[in-house]
Amino acid sequence: MIRRALQGAVLATACLLLASAPVQANPLDIPSAAPPQFRALLREKLHANRGSFGTESQIDLGSQHGYRLLAIGEGNVVALVVMRDRNLRGAAARKARSRSQLVTAYVTRGRATRTRIEGSFGAFGDIDVRFRPSGRVVTDAPRGCGGRPHFTFRYGTFVGRIRFTGEDRYVAVRAHRAKGRLRSPLHLHCRRRVGVPLEQQARSSGQRGSSQFAGLFAERRQVTSSTVLLVLSAGKRALLLALQEESLGDMAKLSYGLAIARGPSLRFNESLTSATLEPPRPFRGKGEYRAAPDGTTTWAGSLSIAFPGAPRQPLTGPDFAAELDAGF
Repeated sequence: MIRRALQGAVLATACLLLASAPVQANPLDIPSAAPPQFRALLREKLHANRGSFGTESQIDLGSQHGYRLLAIGEGNVVALVVMRDRNLRGAAARKARSRSQLVTAYVTRGRATRTRIEGSFGAFGDIDVRFRPSGRVVTDAPRGCGGRPHFTFRYGTFVGRIRFTGEDRYVAVRAHRAKGRLRSPLHLHCRRRVGVPLEQQARSSGQRGSSQFAGLFAERRQVTSSTVLLVLSAGKRALLLALQEESLGDMAKLSYGLAIARGPSLRFNESLTSATLEPPRPFRGKGEYRAAPDGTTTWAGSLSIAFPGAPRQPLTGPDFAAELDAGF
């Protein structure tokens, strides 16, 4: 059975995303753009603290073989992030880019301060760099943050050693200097709509009066890895999120695929005993949910996803526990 706490986190994320189209977050800013449960999973896995400086460091390592690479440091967490390159042209490409993400993060415990990032990824490589500011400072107040709250970005160059080689060399980095920036604080405390449930916010701002909500949750847990599929359908829009965690000794490999779809991606009957999921890219195939009178459920079909650095992963099968809910 999928945990109710996780369902609540998914609902909160979905309402925020469904209420704004396209997604406003910068797709390269993984820590702030990623769904909250992805960040929570990262910190829970590493027993991470938030650090005393409240600063996030980010190094741009360019693009390779259709992927964009970043090194990110926050407190005692250091990550090498690989995402599907979104450097596409044209209005149609920009629209598709705003509605999907495909990311793999190799995460380890290390040290990230305002002047340095260091951490080891074991056989994959390591990072040990110092920040040299260029003097360029930019402030930015995201939409919805009035008054004084704002982010401060300090740009410069990270100098030292960065070595990383992904599985089967699908990406490889050897660098001694790269451009990057520091961002502080980690989070802003912005005004929110008080007294209005998230469900109502999503309906009023994103769904134009639609009140039909449904959620599909499927999870597979193994000894050293887990895979979760989360779907929230609201009217004619749906959020789909696949999360995968893999333990690699002293580090973790975390991946997610995200899509915001228009149209009936999730179709189900009134008794919630049958549902069909046909999501857009980066997903492929179809999922079929069935619930029997005795309470048992099945989640089958050809649904799959290919995370960066991994072969195509099935998102259905007898080892998945599935649940369908409606009427949040």
